[in-house]
Amino acid sequence: MSTTRSADPLGAIDSTELRILHALATTGSLTAAAGSLGLSQPAVSQRIKRVETRLSVPLIERQGRGIRLTAAGRILADHGRTVVAEIDAALAAIDDLRGERGGTLRLVGFPSASATIVPAVMRRMAEDTPEVSLQYREAEPPAAVDMLRDGEVDCALIFDYEGAGELPAGSAFTPLWRETVSLVIAEERAGTGNRADLSDYAAEHWIAGCEKCRGHLLAAAAEHGFEPDIIQETDNVPAMLAMAAAGGAVALVPGLALAAARTLPDDATALQLEPPRYRTIGLVSMATVKESPQVRLCKRLLHEIDGAVWGLEPLSRVDAP
Repeated sequence: MSTTRSADPLGAIDSTELRILHALATTGSLTAAAGSLGLSQPAVSQRIKRVETRLSVPLIERQGRGIRLTAAGRILADHGRTVVAEIDAALAAIDDLRGERGGTLRLVGFPSASATIVPAVMRRMAEDTPEVSLQYREAEPPAAVDMLRDGEVDCALIFDYEGAGELPAGSAFTPLWRETVSLVIAEERAGTGNRADLSDYAAEHWIAGCEKCRGHLLAAAAEHGFEPDIIQETDNVPAMLAMAAAGGAVALVPGLALAAARTLPDDATALQLEPPRYRTIGLVSMATVKESPQVRLCKRLLHEIDGAVWGLEPLSRVDAP
């Protein structure tokens, strides 16, 4: 391989090559990367070799039956993600200037939103922008944010608890609603009243949900001076409610998840926490100079939805946690 580089090697790298490196980082396969970009595998290999020649450094290496990026390849893929996002936003802005409203909105959301918020978005799109198609995928927030960062979706509908970790650099969070978290317990174990102090349930067995919900349960319990005895784990809300109704354990369940389930099992009840605990629902997108029409459309549709039908409070009326 030549060791001579031009004065401006990066100037010779185009957006297609940056997209190839990003696809390789995501898939770990020349064949899969080529397929995702609509290119042939030989074309992808040739492109990579040309960039390696320009930079005088290898960008990929074999790993078993697949490939992985070298340190130099990862640097280009990471920085290239931002460059490609800006290019896509610029092209989208040009399309917007031409008055084009077609295309696809690629959205990812969490399970309880799939049964509530997302169908409402679909109905509004059918009425207002029938020329735009919705490509929807379901994932819990950590994975959803990864998909956004990797360029697989235009925006991610996520939830976040108080004290949760920060989002990746280069992303922007638009808070939409606040929901309350309730304690779900078998009716015969609930006692009197409809409110609950977590410290009164320190000796109970607990059911934990997804990664973020489990973290919230641990944090809430720690604030009340105990460590929860988690004996069951599921992110399937109907299963969680049925388990709680069976009387062997209790669970913290957000309001939207209760709304998505529609009804509690007959022998279960949901108690309001004192003091109350909240979860924030919002939209994450990449922070670009010019917001893409897809992201702008998604924000508009979500702001037009009445979250009160699921017990959500608009964050324009309350302070976000």
